[in-house]
Amino acid sequence: MEQQINEVYSLMIPIVDQSILLPNSTVAEIVPFGDVERLNDVGPEWYIGHLNWRNMKVPLVSVDILNGGEDPQANKRSRVAVVNTIGDSEELPYIAIIVQGIPRLTHVTRPAISLVEEVELGIADKARVKIGSIQATIPDLEKLEELISEQGEISAE
Repeated sequence: MEQQINEVYSLMIPIVDQSILLPNSTVAEIVPFGDVERLNDVGPEWYIGHLNWRNMKVPLVSVDILNGGEDPQANKRSRVAVVNTIGDSEELPYIAIIVQGIPRLTHVTRPAISLVEEVELGIADKARVKIGSIQATIPDLEKLEELISEQGEISAE
């Protein structure tokens, strides 16, 4: 018999003009925007560079830019969400996403969440949802992994 999940502990993470929602188990760590090697006019604008994290170079991306929004330039509120990838690539175990502000723990339950339909999703979006009165976007982690993999070995300077 299949067990039904009724509640998912998640993080509501602010980005430039909205919030993204990710299961807590997907997020490895939230770190300050710090030890970043920026790409200098190499690759697409959304591929910011690499985050040096736990002796690894993690690709650093902006879902804001991917979706046609503003550049989330580093400021005192900038953070980086290090996210576990969902594919089985040993070369890409994590993705780093630029976020703004401090994430909030959110208990997502079936009755509390609803799909926002008839909304245009960006290339980096899987779905738009509403939890109570708050809307958030669920990022398409598979698409992000695919886009990063297509860039091959871009090196930061």
